[in-house]
Amino acid sequence: MNRLGRGALRWLLRISSVGMALWGGMLVLIPDCRVAVLTVSGCAMAAEPLRVAFVYEHPVSAGGWSQSHDKARQGLEAALGERIAATTIEGVIPGPDTVRVLTRLARDGHDMIFATSFGHMNAVMRVAQQFPGITFEHASGYKQARNVGTYQIRAYEGRYLAGRIAGAMTRSNVIGYVGAFPIPEVVRDINAFTLGVRAVNPAAEVRLVWINSWLDPSKEREAAEILIAAKADVITHHTETPAPMVAAEAAGVWTIGYQFDRSAFAPTRHLVTVEHNWLPIYEAKVTAKLEGRWSPGLTWLGLREDASRLVGLSPAIPETVRADVERARTEMIAGRLDPFAGPLRDVAGVARVPSGETLDDAALASIEWLVQGVTAAQ
Repeated sequence: MNRLGRGALRWLLRISSVGMALWGGMLVLIPDCRVAVLTVSGCAMAAEPLRVAFVYEHPVSAGGWSQSHDKARQGLEAALGERIAATTIEGVIPGPDTVRVLTRLARDGHDMIFATSFGHMNAVMRVAQQFPGITFEHASGYKQARNVGTYQIRAYEGRYLAGRIAGAMTRSNVIGYVGAFPIPEVVRDINAFTLGVRAVNPAAEVRLVWINSWLDPSKEREAAEILIAAKADVITHHTETPAPMVAAEAAGVWTIGYQFDRSAFAPTRHLVTVEHNWLPIYEAKVTAKLEGRWSPGLTWLGLREDASRLVGLSPAIPETVRADVERARTEMIAGRLDPFAGPLRDVAGVARVPSGETLDDAALASIEWLVQGVTAAQ
């Protein structure tokens, strides 16, 4: 072996899986480590953090979906410390701007990029093809590639439980739902919520207003007021802002929040919030990348992993209702209760799920039909 000079021979080599270097005329293979210090004994310690980027459609300060992702990003940094370096980009509206931002992040040397809006999906696929060495992850979408994975929370599980609360608390048997867009993610949650309502109160109905926007406080509040005028005495939403809850508080009707604890926006009328906890997903994805075992595919976590959960339960909810919800939660985690078990029919009365069957993940991920019990607000 050639003399190493003063001290052991070492140099930094950036690699993604197995690195190679010439040493004394020999080709040396370096084990899997991102930034390795090569010594005579091989790969020593990681010297450079994994660069991870998070792209949000809306400002974090607007609350809702983007805020829930950023809360998880903060938890991820606390958990992994110096092993990662995170970048966040807010206000990236789906379209050409998404392509520009993703391309810049890729060119700037980020190793892993999370795009968190359904509308970012096509831009992710386009940019990922141009940068095959970079790992992309997309929330709530369904398109994948060799370097593109997808992830989602089984929020429909929490929605089903919240529906049981709504069904027990309504007196008018009319429950209002403010929906953003009729895409599978939203339709799935509406259906699960409605099935929860009718599991405890078959006479109740869920009235739906679409606003065709994720974030528009005036439309959100107006939709809630339309539903309240239609005799809804419980209001929930699948939108970004707490405007529907503010309207419910002002009208003196119950309200159920979404994404993170919304109790502060309806201090006397908040029943519960279905909270998103993205941290288990981000920890699993980033740790897999750090350890060299990341692979594309769908990661879909729910009640069992504490990714979907109920928070801020009101003291006004009777103990009998709390006990019912806890029993249902326990059975869902154990696999004994499936909200989408048949028989199920859609709003037109067409049989969709026969008795003894249920919807698998593929069907849930692409669902576009609404269950019986959902009606359009007049």
